[in-house]
Amino acid sequence: MIQVVGHKNPDSDSICSALVGEALLKARGLEAKAVRQGELNRETQHILKTAGVEQPEMCTGVAGQKVWLVDYTDLAQAPDDIAEAEIVGIVDHHRLGDVMTVNPLEAWIWPVGCTCTIMFNLFKMEGTEITKPLATLMMSAILSDTVGFASPTCTQKDRDAIAELTPLAGVEDLDLFIKELLIAKTDIEGLTASELVEKDLKAYPFNNRNVVIGQIELATLEQVDSMIDELNADLQRRCDEEGLAMAALMLTDITTSTTRLLFKGEWNATLETFADNGVLTMENTLSRKKQGWPWLQKVLS
Repeated sequence: MIQVVGHKNPDSDSICSALVGEALLKARGLEAKAVRQGELNRETQHILKTAGVEQPEMCTGVAGQKVWLVDYTDLAQAPDDIAEAEIVGIVDHHRLGDVMTVNPLEAWIWPVGCTCTIMFNLFKMEGTEITKPLATLMMSAILSDTVGFASPTCTQKDRDAIAELTPLAGVEDLDLFIKELLIAKTDIEGLTASELVEKDLKAYPFNNRNVVIGQIELATLEQVDSMIDELNADLQRRCDEEGLAMAALMLTDITTSTTRLLFKGEWNATLETFADNGVLTMENTLSRKKQGWPWLQKVLS
């Protein structure tokens, strides 16, 4: 049995690519099971409901198992017992992290906007049927990760995949499909500060220390105006309890491509030099992968 597992604090691509990866492996005649490392956010719940697909079961451990990693290669984002598993496959669209394997493996790492774009091309390469539910999962993940084609991470391969997946998913009005997806993506009503930080939080090793960077995609920054103090307090709590050098949170207005960066930890002083009256604003910044985290690495080096 191969467990197909996305990263901790799963986003839509992490969940969808695990489900699609399970289907691809089964089409090869292998035993596979998609699992998740956390609860589904509201956007992912919307996607699975639209596709008519059940959520993966919770990952309880991968020790002694064969594993496919989807949507990450940083071990900090993997199951805690990943060192006791055999990684036999990787499909990802991020930088190559610190994963190492004992045996040769299948690895597909492309500089595209979404892991599901790679999955779509694997289905095409292998001549595997793409059902309506699978098409819905893949196109939803691609549109989510590229923020409806607006993100700088979006490539022609992502656009081409959507063009082919749209009819397979039975979608007649793509603009309406994107609108409903983005409404679900930016729905934060009723969530606590801790839940918002945890919503899309990723851990990275950097300069022999650990940092975490979260991102909340919003329709307007005003959605979190009343919660800034609580969000900052939660970031500081994580630094104190986990010994982090930095905990940061990108508050991203997807309509204006403007990000406000909250940050706490030992490395505060370096970032404070870029703030104006205590507010660090990043213009034309939608992507953590291609814009936020690379900028932070350069500044903190």
